[in-house]
Amino acid sequence: MEGLRPRLLAIIAITLLMVPITVSPLANAYQPGDEEAVFGHTFAEEYWTNSSIAITGSSANASFTASYVHVDDFQAFLIAFNRINMSDGKQIIIPYQLFGMHYKTPEEQDVFIGAIFAFLLVHNESYGNNDLPDIGNEDAWYIVPMTNNNPWPEYTPDVEAIPATKISEGHYRFGMRYYNMSARIVSSMSNAGFAASLLFPILTVMISEIVIQYDIVIQNNGEVHVETLYTIGQALKAKWLGLFDVDPADIIKDSMEISAVHYLSVFTSKYNVTTASSGHTLSPPEHTTPLDENLTIRVGDDNERALDIRLGRQYQLLNESTDPWTTVSNNETATVALLGARGGDFLLIAWQAPLSAFLFSHVAYGLSETVRSRYGSVTNLVANATKEFHSSQWWYSVTFPKWNGLRVHQDPTYVAQTNLAQTTSTTTGATITFPKIPTSYLIIGGIVVIVVIALVMKRR
Repeated sequence: MEGLRPRLLAIIAITLLMVPITVSPLANAYQPGDEEAVFGHTFAEEYWTNSSIAITGSSANASFTASYVHVDDFQAFLIAFNRINMSDGKQIIIPYQLFGMHYKTPEEQDVFIGAIFAFLLVHNESYGNNDLPDIGNEDAWYIVPMTNNNPWPEYTPDVEAIPATKISEGHYRFGMRYYNMSARIVSSMSNAGFAASLLFPILTVMISEIVIQYDIVIQNNGEVHVETLYTIGQALKAKWLGLFDVDPADIIKDSMEISAVHYLSVFTSKYNVTTASSGHTLSPPEHTTPLDENLTIRVGDDNERALDIRLGRQYQLLNESTDPWTTVSNNETATVALLGARGGDFLLIAWQAPLSAFLFSHVAYGLSETVRSRYGSVTNLVANATKEFHSSQWWYSVTFPKWNGLRVHQDPTYVAQTNLAQTTSTTTGATITFPKIPTSYLIIGGIVVIVVIALVMKRR
């Protein structure tokens, strides 16, 4: 029972901190500029980061980071959880992140895209020999990073913001870095196993570092390329039952694989998910379906191309155990598939739904005049977004057939189809050189980025 109380307190603390802000919007009559009271900056600025946004509760306080980039009709933002400081001195770090983009398409449709870092996963490659996570047909375990009750006192967890930086004209970057993240292995095979392994430290691992950066490059043709630069650090330690050390090399065999799984949710709009080159419309997956090309989201009555999801097929492996680090492989190939969702997938992201919908809706309400004209208050938008967050059936994965517990670098790219080719950019905002064309309002939200570590045991 030693690990149960801290785990329950952590979950309760997070819930209590989130409830007050998700049931009471920042301002029902939100106007441009009101965001400065929350973020310390306005949406009219070109780029900024605030890493000390505080929320105070009766038994704990929490801090968030917000980063923002604005060029013409394109905005990108990141809202990330820093830490919870409990009244008893304990500290909790969870790698929650909400990344979003707002822009207008060439046909002037309003588009919002959101991305949430959610959890890690383990699966045993034993079905189909296809180098893909056939969840439901293979044993699978979630990896849930949470730094309370850390069994390795010699490792101090920490989090830091990577502030918004203008690298060159039209090129920006921001993100978050997490150090020494302990994570609990949680079973997905049964409800009882899920609950027991979430609350008790059956198997815990130490991950040296998790880094997620968003690299934004605005092209002259109106495309905005957003690379999600993932770094998953090396597995440094492992422990059974919170007591018995085990060498990660004894768990992580040559057959280990690592996947990045993404959850797609549409808040409001008419949309289709298609293959990028053929335009073939896809149905929500019920099982693992391999893909051989990128995905495209098309919106509106005329199926306008709004977003390409160009999944990076190449990745690197590095060894942190050497000084300096060595590159083990510089050119590994990843595979892509659509996945059928399981109940545990939704359970582990469900706690994020109210907070994500609340934050996303307030940013959307502040950025878009069309949103404000369509919704009488931000409360209405929050309620709608929360409902749609739970209703999606879209999951896709990028699987890395070779891992061996080493450090991984991989960079899938989102390509937004914007109206920036019709504008003249300056560092303080753009002068629109073509008239606006009134069109129907569209909002897309919730590409939930779920990095999944697939620990594959060697077959016996």
